[in-house]
Amino acid sequence: MEWDKSFIDELAARRCVVFLGSGASAGCQSADGVKYPPDWESLLRLLQGAMPDGEDKTYADGKIRGKEYLDAAEIICSRISPADFTSIMRAEFVTPRYQPSTIHKSVLRMDPKIVITTNYDDIYEKYCAEGDAVAGYNACRYHDTHLINDLRSPVRSIIKAHGCVTDLSKSVLTKHQYFKARQDYPNFYKLLDAVFITHTLFFIGYSLSDPDIQLLLENTHITAPSAHQHYAVIRRGSMHEALKAAATKSYNLRFVEYDGNGHEELLRGLEDLSNLVLEKRAANPTAM
Repeated sequence: MEWDKSFIDELAARRCVVFLGSGASAGCQSADGVKYPPDWESLLRLLQGAMPDGEDKTYADGKIRGKEYLDAAEIICSRISPADFTSIMRAEFVTPRYQPSTIHKSVLRMDPKIVITTNYDDIYEKYCAEGDAVAGYNACRYHDTHLINDLRSPVRSIIKAHGCVTDLSKSVLTKHQYFKARQDYPNFYKLLDAVFITHTLFFIGYSLSDPDIQLLLENTHITAPSAHQHYAVIRRGSMHEALKAAATKSYNLRFVEYDGNGHEELLRGLEDLSNLVLEKRAANPTAM
């Protein structure tokens, strides 16, 4: 994997926000070594299993098969109880006690000022808390009110854009919940807009299918077009060339691709990137 010098400079100067998607947690093993966090489809299948048999359950199955995940989540969450939802989410994201992935370790070595994630798990923030952080780490969920104070302080911010397992009653999973979150917590999204406009974004383990992020990227590129591109790592061949071209034009996004059936090249590439960032800071510490 090849990294632009300007991108390394952005990371070294902490002008780059790292965005962790579900793929960043996919390699996290449970404490007993037999379980991994579910992806979107697997999670929806588990939640669908709690639905009563009938047409709604069959309809949700069709939406999952068609990869219409937001619609599937809307149907499923309308037909399962909050208690069942909480029980399943805790069983999948809390009880296994997942260990940090190699991706988490590489990101922490880069030491970005801001990490944003739509993941519900708290693996990365717990891993950060274990280390010797000079400035400290603070997780901020979309419904918390301390984000502006965090951003204006030396503390490293972990922004949980869709909530967290620590308060599942406010997790964002459905299309309705997306819009309600934006309506009820507009100041959070204004701050997120500001972060997107003023920083380079680096997407890891993310498919760009989240409507919240699509909207923010579109608004950012329209409001403040910049010569500095955003970056996303993807598996080579996983995205149609026409869709990549459209994302580049619409979001000012550059794709860094990795080969192979597994993720070995991605893991090596991110480790190399973290080394380059540390070398850059060591060479010019007063500029960081």
